[in-house]
Amino acid sequence: MTLALPHQGAPWWAITVLALVGAAVGAGLSRVLADGRYRTAAERDRPLPRHLWWLVVAVAAAWASLTFRFGALFHWSLLPAYLYLGVVGAALTFIDLDVHRLPDLIVLPSYPIAFALLLVPTVVTGRWGWLGRAVLAALVLFVVYLVLALISPGGAGLGFGDVKLAGVLGLLLGWLGWGTVIVSVLGAFVLSGVVAVILLVTGRASRSTQIAFGPYMILGAWVALMFPVHVMTG
Repeated sequence: MTLALPHQGAPWWAITVLALVGAAVGAGLSRVLADGRYRTAAERDRPLPRHLWWLVVAVAAAWASLTFRFGALFHWSLLPAYLYLGVVGAALTFIDLDVHRLPDLIVLPSYPIAFALLLVPTVVTGRWGWLGRAVLAALVLFVVYLVLALISPGGAGLGFGDVKLAGVLGLLLGWLGWGTVIVSVLGAFVLSGVVAVILLVTGRASRSTQIAFGPYMILGAWVALMFPVHVMTG
């Protein structure tokens, strides 16, 4: 199994337009999150995050890159599912970095929304088996992360929010194939491991420091989506 470089799937004008729309969506998202309404009562005494500008950049970059990758596949019918992930991923990253929690209010509705968005390219292409694989991948990732959270010392840094998010990512990535799912999981653990080592070496964290894992799951999913997976046999 190897990763290939992404191929341009949309004209540059479309990529530019989606990047600008993404920036506007990111700006709206920053205004929604600015007052910390996602926090619980016990979390409201902490200072609110001061820097929200990166949400604009993150959503714009996500929408531009995903349009680059998926803009021409299945007559654009697949792209909305991953644009949705770009917005939700940015929001969950922001919240998890702030309070180390992935709210059910965002994660749980993402299951039916992602399924509905994937139903469109499934109908367009007639590839119902791919939708079935997506549902199976959601179940597999949910169970795998649940087992890791339950049996690993300290939950391996995983919370039940991460477990629920794993199912959503499995659904969205499984439509493309098992290789994409595997790369996403490996990417999440590798990226989090590298950052943890850097934080330890620089003295910015200790072995007991809790590190939000949701952002690495989302970043791993982006890597898996952007770089096509080629299964090598022989």
